[in-house]
Amino acid sequence: MRSGRTEWDLLGRVQGAADLPMSPAGIATVQGQIAELPTPNLDAVLAAPDEASQATGKLLAAAAGLKRVQTVPELAEMALGLWEGLRYEELEQRYCSAGRLFLDDPTGVHAPEGDEFQEYASRIQTAMARMIAKRKPGTNVGIVVRPMALGLLRCFLNGAEPCRLWAMLKDRPDLEWYDCSRDDPRLAVPPRRPRRPASAA
Repeated sequence: MRSGRTEWDLLGRVQGAADLPMSPAGIATVQGQIAELPTPNLDAVLAAPDEASQATGKLLAAAAGLKRVQTVPELAEMALGLWEGLRYEELEQRYCSAGRLFLDDPTGVHAPEGDEFQEYASRIQTAMARMIAKRKPGTNVGIVVRPMALGLLRCFLNGAEPCRLWAMLKDRPDLEWYDCSRDDPRLAVPPRRPRRPASAA
């Protein structure tokens, strides 16, 4: 499940790892989404450490009759450094080709002072695999994350390349169900490719 929208989400600002609470509109949307579900048959709710994911997780847990949300630090959203707080149109204007590429295919872009994408993707995939491995077969788990983490998880679980991250968020519901097993090959972390040496200007 995607965490509820923050004010930056609603204003079209790049949020990255900036930690903001859900907006009143975001809370109302999450409450409506959960109310439309049949009583969630969940054994646990896991959430990224940011405030919006935690608050969303608590609403989901309460609906499922659970008393607590388990925080998973490894599910934190990708840090986007100096881009955080900019409007998306400003990103394209200020950073030209890098900004445009990020909005099309974030895998080949490294935001100034932000996370490296391949390392981030590996962290998310590894965290998901570990969470599934710890659960007994037949366990139902709710996982609440910010949008980039959600897009990546959907890429992995739908057999799509990480470059499809944004497409996995467009015109899709905030909450989707997946069946996974402990040895699910979709969650196997591929070996890290060696970095190509940077060429001198």
